[in-house]
Amino acid sequence: MILPAANPPVSHDPLDVLAEHGARLRDVYKFSWTDQAQQTALSLRMRQGDDSGLQFVAVVGGASSGKSTLFNNLLEGHRASRVTARGHATLGPIVAVHASRVERVEELIKDRRLWPTLKCREAGLDGEEIGAPGEVLIVSHGVEGLRDVVLIDTPDFTSEDARTEGDVTLSLMPWFDRLVVVIDHERWFDRQAIADLKQQATRFRQPRLAVFNRTREGVLSSEQEERLREQGRRLGAESAVILEFRRGRGFCRFAPGALDAVEVFVRGRGELRSAHLRRLTSESAGDVLNQNRERTARLRDLRVALDAAVARFKVQPWDCYPALMTPAEREHLDVVSRVLRLRQARDWIDHQRRKLERVLTRVPMLGWLSPRSGSGEAARAERSSAEVREGDRLLRAWAYFEQAARRRHHELTSVAQSSRFWDEVRNWTGETSPAPVFTAELIWRERVTSAGRRVDASLTAWSSKVSAECQGLGLTVAGGVAVVLLLAAVPGPLLGIPLPLIVAALGGGAAGAKPLGRLAHVARERLIGSVEFLAVRDACADFAALVDDYTRQCADEQYAVASRWVMPADDPLTGALARLEDAEEGS
Repeated sequence: MILPAANPPVSHDPLDVLAEHGARLRDVYKFSWTDQAQQTALSLRMRQGDDSGLQFVAVVGGASSGKSTLFNNLLEGHRASRVTARGHATLGPIVAVHASRVERVEELIKDRRLWPTLKCREAGLDGEEIGAPGEVLIVSHGVEGLRDVVLIDTPDFTSEDARTEGDVTLSLMPWFDRLVVVIDHERWFDRQAIADLKQQATRFRQPRLAVFNRTREGVLSSEQEERLREQGRRLGAESAVILEFRRGRGFCRFAPGALDAVEVFVRGRGELRSAHLRRLTSESAGDVLNQNRERTARLRDLRVALDAAVARFKVQPWDCYPALMTPAEREHLDVVSRVLRLRQARDWIDHQRRKLERVLTRVPMLGWLSPRSGSGEAARAERSSAEVREGDRLLRAWAYFEQAARRRHHELTSVAQSSRFWDEVRNWTGETSPAPVFTAELIWRERVTSAGRRVDASLTAWSSKVSAECQGLGLTVAGGVAVVLLLAAVPGPLLGIPLPLIVAALGGGAAGAKPLGRLAHVARERLIGSVEFLAVRDACADFAALVDDYTRQCADEQYAVASRWVMPADDPLTGALARLEDAEEGS
């Protein structure tokens, strides 16, 4: 059994890097790095380190064209490859190596320099093997004329089965130095198959010999013979040979001398292909790097767009306070707004109430805050007013956070999906930006609850402070004053009414009550700017920062998803491709 080395040494040679990691270019990044491009780099790597002078000659052709019959005849009639009447009979490459060269081929395989992407195993010379996809069978022989030739019987590349299995022969084309192209009589004049093979062979500068499988009865006219030779010229073949295969597609032995022209071609030596393979590898490397540069530029644009969206969604420290107000605080505000004739505050209260009622019906936390036993009113009566207040606050805190988070998640996803980056990725890979999935509930619930409790505690202290300073006004009025002063001190529903006018209204008798005159002095000197007031401000700022944190995380997640399609500068493949590109440009 021939197996590659278990732990190949680490190397910084660019071709070694591609040998170990090149598949990621296609499988992970979805670059246009084909199997053939990978095999080209691997073939170049093997040739740069091998001075054995081996020539790789492949027998190629369509399904049931007679490849295996010709292959076996070149091995002096040994049946290394099975011949059947069934199409697509050879499933994997079968490689014939002269006995004197087997040791060198085994070394190349163990060092992962020869066909490292395929499994290699030994087989008997007369085992009539069919091979297997993803596997190379090695048979040894003693044909002296093939001492320096590695002869390869390949699977067909024209059948539907071949396309399903990945066109093994076409992907391995870079390894072949010369091609013996067998053309079945049914495809003598199949110009498309001839043109496709010519394009491949020309790309890799492979000399080729056209072998026409002659199984028809009767004499071949001179006109037919000339047409066949014209097909050979279309293929770009050096010459063409017509062989009399036996009818029935079974194995047959050719008459002595029939294969002389084929054997001369197989033993011939063409130009060294390393320089050409290096140029092809450099072109493929440059194509990948250009794709990556384009993606990198588009990714930078996406980052800018996401950052702009994050800035646009930034929550001001006091923005969350109106949404976190409890029903009692709203009632207090309603009372005082009537006294002060603040119509816009009343309108805002009604709007917020309707908005929150819609949101709260979707909040999972509602069940946790609701009574667990007994009637709703009885159970609620058993809880202290502090518990009720805190429960209301936490309920609204989660409702506000969830609503804000869902909106930001949707908007940031829209920013990403509509970006040029994902437009290009869809064109390059067919992949799309993942559909939005809101997952904040499980991740953020504890943080929202903690922040909501800090807001509640600060507002409790603030209300106590206002009540102490507003003795004689009554609990409802004092509570309303606490709310009005907070809302008037920051942008909110009372933004159009300056704080001095609020204070003047309270003290000047919009309601005509003497206690309110004292309130103007109290509001200026003892409430606005107090420790309790600043604590509310800080708690609200922390809650607003929590929403901003989620927005930033959502943007970072969108960026991270996009980044996986860009090869980073520190990826070994980036450096390897750059060195290959630079080396060819320098030469």
